[in-house]
Amino acid sequence: MRCLLFLLSAITLLHCRPPAPETIDLPTKICVKTQHHHQPIPHAMVYVKYNADSFPGYDKPPVYYDASFQAVADVRACIAPVPEGRHWLVAFGYDSLYFPHEVYGSLRVDVSLRTRPVVDTILYISE
Repeated sequence: MRCLLFLLSAITLLHCRPPAPETIDLPTKICVKTQHHHQPIPHAMVYVKYNADSFPGYDKPPVYYDASFQAVADVRACIAPVPEGRHWLVAFGYDSLYFPHEVYGSLRVDVSLRTRPVVDTILYISE
């Protein structure tokens, strides 16, 4: 009888919990167009390090970064939502017109709900 009473109490307590708070997606977004020597670089991979004051470098493995996204055929890529703060974007791509073919670049962006919730810019990639 005690076990049944305990089981009913536990079930009642679990069902009487308040609902989980709703999550609100931030209206923040980072969009980049990848470019090398004024030529678009399609399918470039862009890695994001959130809240970083210093440049992370080009030698870090992909797991070091907090997020990633890839430019599509029209070389435009976006990621949303992103947290507020100073973030570093590091891009790696392939340019068949110039040697060396492997190209990379970086860009620091600041995202703020008050002043700049959407960042839309060109990420220049070089050798």
